[in-house]
Amino acid sequence: MKVSFLIHTIYGIGGTIRTTLNLAEELASRHEVEIVSVFRHRDEPLFAIDPRITVVPLVDTRPSSPGDETRHPLALEPAECVPAHEARFKEYSRLTDRRVSDHYAASDADVVIGTRPGLVAYVARCAPARAVLIGQEHMTHHHHKPALRAEMHRHLAALDAFVTVSEGDAAVWRERMPLPDTQVLAIPNSVPEPSVAVSDLTGTTVVAAGRLAAEKQYDVLIEAFAEVVAVRPEWTLRICGWGRQKERLRRRIDELGLYNHVHLMGPRSPIDPEWAKGAIAVSTSRHESFGMTLVEAMRCGLPVVSTDCDYGPREIVADGVDGLLVPVGDRGAVAAALLRLIDDEPLRRRMGAAARSHAARFDPGPIAKRYEELFAALGAGRRTRPEGTAPTAVTGDDRSAPGPLVDCAAEEDGAVTVLLSGERGGRAALVCSHPDAAVPDRVFPFGPAGRAVIPADAGLAEGVWTCRIDPPPPAAAPAAPAAGAAPAARDTAQARSRLVARVVDQRGAMRAAERVRPGEPVHTLVPHVRHGGLALRSWVRPAHAESGRITVGARRITVSGRLLGQVRPVGDPVLLLRRRGVDEGHLEFPGARVGADGFRCAIPLAAPVRVQASGHDIWDLWLRHAPGAAPVRIGRVLDDVVEKGGVFPYPAVVLLKKRPLARVRAALDRLRLRAPQQVSVKIFFGAGNELALDVVDRTAK
Repeated sequence: MKVSFLIHTIYGIGGTIRTTLNLAEELASRHEVEIVSVFRHRDEPLFAIDPRITVVPLVDTRPSSPGDETRHPLALEPAECVPAHEARFKEYSRLTDRRVSDHYAASDADVVIGTRPGLVAYVARCAPARAVLIGQEHMTHHHHKPALRAEMHRHLAALDAFVTVSEGDAAVWRERMPLPDTQVLAIPNSVPEPSVAVSDLTGTTVVAAGRLAAEKQYDVLIEAFAEVVAVRPEWTLRICGWGRQKERLRRRIDELGLYNHVHLMGPRSPIDPEWAKGAIAVSTSRHESFGMTLVEAMRCGLPVVSTDCDYGPREIVADGVDGLLVPVGDRGAVAAALLRLIDDEPLRRRMGAAARSHAARFDPGPIAKRYEELFAALGAGRRTRPEGTAPTAVTGDDRSAPGPLVDCAAEEDGAVTVLLSGERGGRAALVCSHPDAAVPDRVFPFGPAGRAVIPADAGLAEGVWTCRIDPPPPAAAPAAPAAGAAPAARDTAQARSRLVARVVDQRGAMRAAERVRPGEPVHTLVPHVRHGGLALRSWVRPAHAESGRITVGARRITVSGRLLGQVRPVGDPVLLLRRRGVDEGHLEFPGARVGADGFRCAIPLAAPVRVQASGHDIWDLWLRHAPGAAPVRIGRVLDDVVEKGGVFPYPAVVLLKKRPLARVRAALDRLRLRAPQQVSVKIFFGAGNELALDVVDRTAK
């Protein structure tokens, strides 16, 4: 049979998109499947899409596209088919009405599934007369305003089935909105096997994931984690996702002084490698219709701490068996649950194993079978793909990958392995190229199983190395792109040779500091995705000052770390500030030696302000480890985060600008009602993950 999913956009990131793709991919092995994306707002989907699935975008809203339709006359008129109280009503228009109607007027779909209220209304009004009509509820009954529920009643009544993702929510819909001719039932979301090996639970990282939105209550989580680090300061929290609350959460992190412990990682796709880096998963949502992130984390072997909100978590987590449920909004309970798992490693391991086992019930196979049984019970057609017939790779957008797909992993010993997906290496080789043309390419052969290994001691020069295969494969059939893949010319050998990263497991890089041996050079190799292609970030230094905890105070910034490599500390270290630019400056501040190779140095903030040479000075941080020794740059490179600037920001400190005759000038400013001149001082990680200090003039508000 042919199954058509109608979704707001397949080009973004989020739970509805993930679960739609999981179900669609499983169904595509036996049926013809299409995903109709009302909007296309970027060139490539952020999630990889199985090439067996047809993607049909209806309205192009890409600002850079020649086909941008945001100013189309019909796009400027409000939709007539979408309920006025739909949360995204303003994004719909008479143009979307027409495109959806035209698509399904010519459709031969046996089943049409709408994935949000406005799209359920489209299904009820526009789907083919012979098709089975199904609405999905990815939120909850209580989440929707009464006005929207009232508008939706006639559309829901026109459906054959209305599917929620939890039994609790289905019961509420049946009680509060009786639909005599519509079957209301619950089928949970599906989550496939993780794309990487499960977590070994030996780290000190707690992971959360989801939109940075109010209903996720990340403020409660951040405040709870302040209680955790007060007892266990070695633990960190990573929050993966994006959303409107980012700056608000960042301010709260800074207010609580948690910038060394809580990191907003941004969106991550695929998410499995991030779960696998953790030892515990956590969710503090106010409401959760299902709990996609809980199942993803559990499938990666993590025990979970979750609020016992309506309705999904209590149907996923067995309290005390594979995770812990806590009251909604209770930061003390969240902190206590996290500390219980942190302090009891045997319990953490037992719960992790149980989580892995119990979450298997959400595998796409059994979930897709329940949908197929529903389709059959509702009388959907039985056009299945003949045995052995290849799927039709038809798309309404161009999703062909620019090169072979690979999976990549940073190993515990520092090596990097690259595995060709669905191919065999034969005589092909992995070719790594440095941006400096004077640095020769490095070549590593693919074995018969399509596996290439870059040894930890390969000695790749410092910098970003791009990866390709040589010889390039012949013009290939379209393949699914990696997250964020950039378009490329498919008909050139260069494009065909580019390795497209599908899954990158960076766990081995998180322990790079443990592999550094006294007296040996510092080197680490971190695989990552760069413009959709596989890249390797290499750091190689005879000596390196690895920064650790940074404390930002009202008058000074304190930097702690370790001196590593072919150097030997003598006496107390000295921190140097060197100003960039023509008017170079130089400041020195004595520090303290901590243990055999540790250091701690404080920068009095008034010092670089006092010698300002411009409205924006930048100072680089160096460490002199012995009298007369050449200084070493201070930075942080021995972990898995390739670009730290946006992930590890530090708060700015605002000082009054020191000027000649400062008191007289301040009095004149007050008489003239002028705001006093101020200077913002901020420590940050630059492009190479080395520390620098920003000193910037600003006007007081």
